[in-house]
Amino acid sequence: MLTFKDIELDDKSLFDRYFQAKTYENSEYSFINLFIWRHSYNFKYTILHEHLCVVGCYRGLYPFVFSPLSLKKEDFEKTLPVLAEYFHSNGLPLVLKAVTEEQKEAIAEVMGGKIIFIADRNNFDYVYLSKDLIELKGNKYRQKRNHINKFVKYYTYEYERITNNNLRECLSAAYEWFSKQNTSQSIFEEKQAIQEIMKHYNELDVVGGAIRINGKIQAFSIGELLNPDMAVIRIEKANTDYDGSYAIINRSFSFHEWSDVTYINREEDMGIAGLRKSKESYHPVKMIKKYTGFYDERR
Repeated sequence: MLTFKDIELDDKSLFDRYFQAKTYENSEYSFINLFIWRHSYNFKYTILHEHLCVVGCYRGLYPFVFSPLSLKKEDFEKTLPVLAEYFHSNGLPLVLKAVTEEQKEAIAEVMGGKIIFIADRNNFDYVYLSKDLIELKGNKYRQKRNHINKFVKYYTYEYERITNNNLRECLSAAYEWFSKQNTSQSIFEEKQAIQEIMKHYNELDVVGGAIRINGKIQAFSIGELLNPDMAVIRIEKANTDYDGSYAIINRSFSFHEWSDVTYINREEDMGIAGLRKSKESYHPVKMIKKYTGFYDERR
């Protein structure tokens, strides 16, 4: 019988070994991501046949598992039937989430069509060239440059890296932002994730940057190195009372912290129309496709 364990801070080195064994580009494959969202998604894990298996259940409604990860070559023939039996014994189907294109092909090759895959467009990651986010060259970025030029014209600001000296100020800025939002489960979950990343900022090895306007932090962003050539942005908040604040923190953070990597992953849009429009407006150089897999042992 499989036993799944809660994800704790002490598990970071174990997860890092698996996530760093290969080059992954999807934003889910990071200890930081799993740790800060572990309460909202009820993330747990186990090691099965030397594979890292992470299960989740969003708001108690949608149980799923990420594709099992190995330090070497994945053996899906050993792991997926065991996971399917575990879910089946609990009266649930096996549902795989965040399956990459490469994983989908590998699973289909060995599982004989037992898993049906459907593209999960709402969870495709948006990936940009870091130099595009920094330079904002060309007509396609004209509106972004206009926002930044207006911001620079009207506000006196400075960029600073997030450290223990200003961490509490950034959290206060986040609380101020949340106070202006409508109360919802999603807002509560995001607030909880930000609290986790701030509370364990040093232990998680993240990188953050902030914009200070007239002596007060009004925007900040936090990210991590997902693989040697790609950063991923985990948190970004800005006070929109200052027109262009999101554009300036995006460009400043990219320039000061991520100019030495080729790509910046800004995660998915979750099917939110406004967020999709915003992410598309920065013209991603590629999308990280993901699929949902449904296990059918009768096939």
